[in-house]
Order: sequence, then C-alpha cells, then structure tokens
Amino acid sequence: MTLAVFLLTAIKLVLNAGFRFVYPFLPAIGRGLGVDLGQMGVLLSVRWGAGFTAPLTVAAVDRVGSSRRLLVAGLISFGAGSLVTATSGVFVGALVGFAFIGVGKPLFDIGAQTYVSERVPYRSRARSLGILELSWAGGFLFGAPLAGWLIDLWSWEAPFWVFGAIALIALGGIALVLEASDSHHRTDTERRAQSDAAIVPFLVAVTIAGFTLELVFVTLGAWLEGSFGLSLAGLAGVGALLGAAEFGGEGVMVGFTDRIGKRNSFAGGLGIAAVFLGVLALVNTEMAPALIALFMVIMSLELAVISAIPLATELRPARRSRFLAWFLVAAGIGRIIADLIGPAILENTDMTAVALTAAGSALAGMGVLFASVEEPGR
Repeated sequence: MTLAVFLLTAIKLVLNAGFRFVYPFLPAIGRGLGVDLGQMGVLLSVRWGAGFTAPLTVAAVDRVGSSRRLLVAGLISFGAGSLVTATSGVFVGALVGFAFIGVGKPLFDIGAQTYVSERVPYRSRARSLGILELSWAGGFLFGAPLAGWLIDLWSWEAPFWVFGAIALIALGGIALVLEASDSHHRTDTERRAQSDAAIVPFLVAVTIAGFTLELVFVTLGAWLEGSFGLSLAGLAGVGALLGAAEFGGEGVMVGFTDRIGKRNSFAGGLGIAAVFLGVLALVNTEMAPALIALFMVIMSLELAVISAIPLATELRPARRSRFLAWFLVAAGIGRIIADLIGPAILENTDMTAVALTAAGSALAGMGVLFASVEEPGR
C-alpha cells in the first residue's frame, strides 16, 4: 500500500492544484475571459454541477471494472477539460472545460478513496484517508504560488496547460502501480448492515458544510483585492497561507479523528469554524486580524469536511463508491448555492454579512450531526 498511497497522493496533489488555484485568481481569469465575477461564479457552479453525474458514471464503471477504472476515467476527463479551457480562451470554451474538470475530479477522488477503503479497516481508516487528503491542502500550497507565477509570466491559460498535461501523463503511473481488482481486499465490515436513519441527515450536514466552505472561498479573491488591494503575488501568498491552514486541519484528522470518532470530528470542526467566522465578521477590515481569523476558519472547516469522508465510507460499505458519489453530490449542491449567492452577498453588502451567513450555516450543520447521525458500529 505504501507505493500505491504515495502515487495516489502525488496525483491528487496535481489535480487539486489544478482544481483549486482558480479561487484567488478569479478576477484575473475573469479579465482574461472578458467576464465579471458573477459570471465566474457561474463557471464554478457548472464545475461543481458537473459532479452530479458522479452517481451515474460511478455506477457505469462499477459494472465493468474496479476502482482503478474510476481513476483512469477521472484523469482523462480532468486533463481534457483543462486543455479545452486553455485552448479556447473564451467563456463558452471555459464553460465546457470546467464541466469536464467537474466530471473528472470526483471520479478520481472516489476511485482513490475506494481503493484505500477496501484495503484499510474502519478503525484506522481516517488516518489512511487523511494522509491521502493531505494533497488537498498541498494543492493550495503548491498550486496557488505556481499558478500566480505562471499567470504573471505568461497568461491566465498557463496553469490549465500545465496541470492538464500532467494529469494525462499520470495515466501511466496508474497502469503500472495499482492492482486491477478490489474484491479480494474487501473487509468483513462491508457485510455489516447499516441503519438508514443516518443517511439523509448525514447528506444534509455534508451539503451545509460544502455551502459554508465555498461561501468563504468564492468571495475570497474579490474581498482581498477590494479591501486590501492585494496584487497577484499577494493573492498567491494568501493562497499558500490557506493551504497551510488546511494542512493543519488534515494533520489534526490524521492524529485524532480515529480516536475521538469521525462524527465528533466532523461536528467539532463545524462548531470551531462558526466561532472564528464570528470573529472574522468583526475584524474583516483589518488585514492582520482578518488573516488570522481566516486561517482558523479554513483549518476548522477542512477538519470537518475531510472527517466526513471516512464516515461516508462506512455508512454504505457494500456500495461504497456509489455512496461516495452521492456524498460528493451533496457537497456539490452546497457549493453551487454558495457560488451563486456568495458574490451577490459580497457585492450588495460586505464581508461581515458573508462571514455571519457562513457562521450560521456551520452551526446548523453541527446541530444536524449531533441530533441525527451516529458513529457506525456504536
């Protein structure tokens, strides 16, 4: 598993970088495409909305192969979407490219999570999946500075060229390293029946968590540019700072989530985020305090969101990859809502309203989890 996890983490790092670098540079990419922030929000919504195809595509791949097929399909779609976006250079082309990226990213993520979950018992799964998900923070730490440098040196299309090409090259590594079959690795936990009572509340909490996180990110670049006049280099630096915050949240998951319980870690992260979102609402016009509060918000939300992943892998173990697809759909619904209304909230009010809205949604998600979701096996 060591080489497999290393390979999957490295590839996910590249895909996450290609997926996430756009947030600090939404205004710059919008200027390149000749559109405003609201239309960029539509692009992001299309990208998340394309992930709604995951239940269908995962079900189709499940009938003809293993999690490795999901990984291959995800890489092809992601790479093609990135190259289409870079080649077209217009809004319609970017719309198509973002849709392909939105299809490919969840396919790869589900494939990687399934590959690991089939081989690791639930009691220690948060640690293993947490190591895999370190690539999410790494995507910002690595992707934001690199993308800023590429945009400054060439143009807004350059990061899409780079990340798309690497995604297609990674197909060779998947073919050489990973096993073709999952079936003989499945643990006996897969045969344990799970209650239906926790399924809908869990997906509701995931939707709320996705909304909360995306509401912060979709308004981030415009808020920082408008309030503090940050340049591309400054935005890249903030991106690296937030990547460090996410890395901290993932580190907490690796070290403690298996011990305290996946549900408690999910709910606790939302509760802590709500507190610091309240702080951000008070200090968002002062740069240093605002960045400190933002760091803690992102760290806490990252802990919450990734703690939900190992919990999701055991709520429907007999249909693990398919339930993970619905997990991503639920998160995507929340993100789409945030992408559509977040820019409008910021443009019509200010960052205080954004932070308070996010704080309220985080508290609601925590309440749903404690009231209606139990840890599997307890």
